[in-house]
Parts: sequence; structure tokens; C-alpha cells
Amino acid sequence: MTHHLQRKTLVIAVLTALSLSGPAFAGQNVNEEVKVLPGHQVSPRDEVAISSAAVKVLRHIAAARGNLAEDKPDLDQAKEELAQSRKLLEIITAGLPTTKVKDHIWVAKKHLEYEDTEEVLPDLVPIYSSLDELVDYVPTAQAKDHVDQAKQALKKGDKSQAVEQLKAADDALVYVEADLPLAATRDRIAEAGQALEKGDAKAAGEALARAEQSVVFVSVTFDSPLTRAKAALWRARQEHEQGEDELAKADLNAGVNYLEQAAKSDDPVTRDAATRLVGQVRDLHAAIDQGDKDFGTRLEGVWHRVSALSERTVERISTGWQRIRAERAGKTELIEAKLQLAYARIDHLDSGDDAAAKVDLAAAKAHLDDALKQLGDEPRAEAKKIADGVDRLSQAVEAGNAEKLGPMQFARVENGLGRLIRQM
Repeated sequence: MTHHLQRKTLVIAVLTALSLSGPAFAGQNVNEEVKVLPGHQVSPRDEVAISSAAVKVLRHIAAARGNLAEDKPDLDQAKEELAQSRKLLEIITAGLPTTKVKDHIWVAKKHLEYEDTEEVLPDLVPIYSSLDELVDYVPTAQAKDHVDQAKQALKKGDKSQAVEQLKAADDALVYVEADLPLAATRDRIAEAGQALEKGDAKAAGEALARAEQSVVFVSVTFDSPLTRAKAALWRARQEHEQGEDELAKADLNAGVNYLEQAAKSDDPVTRDAATRLVGQVRDLHAAIDQGDKDFGTRLEGVWHRVSALSERTVERISTGWQRIRAERAGKTELIEAKLQLAYARIDHLDSGDDAAAKVDLAAAKAHLDDALKQLGDEPRAEAKKIADGVDRLSQAVEAGNAEKLGPMQFARVENGLGRLIRQM
């Protein structure tokens, strides 16, 4: 009942915003009193509402570009259209499952700027509580590990370590299907707003052209076969743990269907990986009937692979990849490195296949080396730190110290790489 109420509230909130954002209300602000309850799974109904809101954002951006394309640009009306876009983006973001816990993390980090560490310890209570609310919908183990380490740092009075761990917890809670394209859209709208303040209609128009490409993918990523497959496999995992094997098998079948769609992709990496995963998911269906004791572990490994592949797809398209590729030299190599790093984590932690992990890490390092040749000074420095982290992982595996590598060791490098990709 609670989750149903939350979903209904989100739909009402977005539709209220939509009703206030049409032509008749072009000169008015979107209602700031709209209430949204975050912290829940994005349901199919939510996806429809979010996609509809995204289309409205697109309309406002297009209208702003129209205002700027005239012989006498109407900068004031363009600013109003951008204000409408920003409000809708805020409403969409508020409804994402990770928003509530991210807000609590932000509060704790802010308090660390001026409070003693002992005073900040109580801030961790709502963080843990919010993570518990997410456990049925989003993997939270990594984030909890980082919060645990932040707690220990606070007890020791180590502010810098506490901040680092809270940032890592935040990085581990990215709802990629919406977070990445929404972040890219917000950045482009902010660029346009800054250009408008300077009276530069041309620069504002160019930023908005890029923003259009980003917001389109808010809808595209929700409908992606890989996104659907990831969700179906996650449900199957939850259902099996609850003893609902018939439901789990139904969701495994759904996962196969979505992966078969992904296997028709024009992208060779997606096509080849999805084809392999189809067979693995079919094997899992049979494993339920056979009472395979390793079913849960095997399913988790497959889910992680689908998740990594889905993230790669979103990262490639979330900033309008095809149109702005030239502006993001080196980004494609970073994305491919992140996929291989995820594969190394899965092979080592889930499959226990260190021979495969070595190959994955070598591939990740090769992509990073290629990226380093293309990146500018600032991202190159960060990418170099990440490459050093991959080297340390490789050395541990080569030296036979792989048993000392846990999720946290991989997470530090993987999350840092993900953060760099999102910043580009």
C-alpha cells in the first residue's frame, strides 16, 4: 500500500507540473508546492509520467531555442522557458529511488564542513534507514560498506576520510537510466542560462541544442531492452529468495526475451554480450527446477553483467553521443574501460575465475591508456589515478593475492571511473 501511494503521488506531481507547463501558462512558474515522496522503485506507471515530463522539458527547450533564433532574440522569454524546464527536471529527479538517501548524504557532508565529527554521527541514522528502504529495488551493499567506513572515520575524528567515504557511498547509488541523461540535461541548461545572463544568444542556443539530445534519452533508456532485462532479473532474484520460484521463472523468461532484443543491436559489443547472456539466463531457468544450490550466486553474477552492459549503453547515449562525440575525446575509451573493469569484478568475485579477471583488467588498462592519449589535462590527471588503481588490482591478481581483493577494492576504482565519465 505504501509503495502504491508513493507511485500515485509521483504521477500526480508530474502531471500537475505538466498541466502548468503548457502554452497558456508560459509566463507562470510551475507550482512549487508539489509534493513528491522519493525512495521507491520507478514503476512502469512512473516511467510513463517521467517520460511525459521529459517531453515537456524538450518542448520548453525547443521553445527557448525558437526565442533565440529570431532576428531579435527574446532573451527574457528564453529564460522563462528554461525556468520551466528546470522545475520539471527537479520534479523528475525527486521521484527517483536514490534521491532521498542522496539528500541525507549531502546533509552529512555539509555538516562536516563546520560540525565536530561526533555531532555528525546522528546524520548517519537516516542514511541507513533510507538504504534499508531501497534494498528491495536497488543494490545497496557497496553504499552500506562505505557508510560503515564513514561511521568508523567519524568515531576516530577523521573528517577527510569520512567525507571520502560518504562521497563513495553517493557514487555507488547512481540510477543510471535517469541520473546520467538528467545530469547532462541540467548541465546544458545551466550553460545556456549562463550564456543568456551574458546576452550571448548564440552560445545559449548551442548549449540548448545539446540539451535536447540529452533529455530525449530519459525516455529511451527506460525502454532499453537491457534496462528491462536488468529489472526482470532483479525481480527474479528477489522472488527466488522469497520462495516464489514460479514468479522467478516467469521473470527469467522475460529477461531472455529482452536480452534477445538486445542481441539484435547494431553495436557489436552489446550484440555479442547479450547473445552469451541469453544462454546463461536460460540455464538459470532450468537450475530452479534442478534445485541448484548455486542458483542465487549464478543469478547475481548474470545480473551484474547485464547491469554493467546496461550502464555502458546509457553512458554512451546519455549525452547525445552521436552528435557530440567529437567534443568528448577519450570518453568512449573510458566507458569501455569501465565495462571491462566491471567484468573483472564479476569474474573475480562472482565466478572465481581469476584467469578471466586478468584478461578483463588488461583490456581495461588498454582502454585507459588509449583514453590518456586523448584527454585534456584535468581529466587526464584523474584518469591516471584510475589507471594506477587498475594496475594495483592486476598486480594483486598476478601475485596470487586475489583473495585479498573484495568489493570495496574494485568499487573505489570503478566508482572513480564512473564519476569521471559523468563529469565529461
